[in-house]
Amino acid sequence: MRFYRVLLILITFPLATVQSQELIEAEEESDERTEFTLEQIATRVREHSELVVAQKLKIESTQAQGRQTTAWQNPLVTAELGRLKDTMNNNMTYDLRVTQPIYFPGKMGKRLEVFEREAERQQLEGLDLTSSLTLEAAYYAYAFSIAELRSSQINNRIKRMSLMRTYMRAQAYASPAKVVQRNIVNNQLIALQKSLNTALAETESSWQKLNIYLNQKEKVKVVTPWLSDLKDLPLESYLEKVRTGNRRLKAKQSEIARIEAEVSYEKRVPLPDVSVSAFYRREALENPGINQFFGGAVTVPIPVLNANRAGVESAEKKLEAARAEQHYIRREVVQLAKAAHAEYQQKKKLFDDFDSEKITSLENQMRFADRELKLGRIDLLSYLELELQTHEALSSYYSTQLELVRVITQMIYLMGDSADYKGDLHVFQAH
Repeated sequence: MRFYRVLLILITFPLATVQSQELIEAEEESDERTEFTLEQIATRVREHSELVVAQKLKIESTQAQGRQTTAWQNPLVTAELGRLKDTMNNNMTYDLRVTQPIYFPGKMGKRLEVFEREAERQQLEGLDLTSSLTLEAAYYAYAFSIAELRSSQINNRIKRMSLMRTYMRAQAYASPAKVVQRNIVNNQLIALQKSLNTALAETESSWQKLNIYLNQKEKVKVVTPWLSDLKDLPLESYLEKVRTGNRRLKAKQSEIARIEAEVSYEKRVPLPDVSVSAFYRREALENPGINQFFGGAVTVPIPVLNANRAGVESAEKKLEAARAEQHYIRREVVQLAKAAHAEYQQKKKLFDDFDSEKITSLENQMRFADRELKLGRIDLLSYLELELQTHEALSSYYSTQLELVRVITQMIYLMGDSADYKGDLHVFQAH
């Protein structure tokens, strides 16, 4: 019978393992997507990032540690067995004592407050971390999309130049001017191929950075709406939102509250914790007979040798250091906000001069130039100049778009709770 049981286990265990592995793989495959919006990216970071999960576990650990610290101490039970021997007796004695330590009133309340303030600080740090990760993922999403557009743009330029080179080679007679033009096209193709390799490398780099947050096996389509309808943001209004919503400032304030609770607790450490005891003693004597003793006791330590002065001083110095750091962080955050606001205003002016509709206009201009060059109505130099200007205009637009995304994500991060980012970068200018 035992042999059949072992055989059954050996057969079913591999099957169960295979089924479990298949379930895991099926779950991973179901998590694969072909397209992500900014909102979906933000949700994925909040729900699946290991760093966010780790921060939540740290908070739970701190809360559990606080509950454990303030738990009642276990009672002490002492049992003694002895023998009383003298000229008249030679009998056993029994002694039982139960002692319950009791904290001084209010001491553990302050100890619990330390952990509560620490949990609040960790929660704020967790929100700050989540905001940083979601905004960083949004920036990499735009970087990936724009890198793909750059690669596509350079590919189109290479195709256009290759067709031009083929057209020029088909000409029966090559005058000196045509030879020079052909050399110009060949050199341009070499330069474009180098630019394409750089653009492809940037695309791959941006995808790998974005995939830190997406965790996809293959590249996916990322929907990144072009920024538009950007408004002027009054500096004082923006700074006020930063001062009231920045999570670094809130976390430092929560840290100061925790250290203040530590100072208060350290001052209470010398206060004596009481131990209450109850005892029972029995002596089984032959003469004069059985003796029984019972009663209670209170043990109170007297804080005369150790008043915890060094512990109080240490906590107070820590509090002074935290307040000094708070002043620096407040000034740093405000200065970073001013710098981001100034950069936003400058980039916005550049962006206002170039709307997305001009891209279509530039593409139509190039299609017109392609047709006219083939018909011989424009010369090559004019065509190349227009092609280069179109490329520079598109590159400027893409660069400005990405720079604006970088500045706006920084502004949203500095605003903290004043701007709840869930996938819409325009949230920074909402009233």
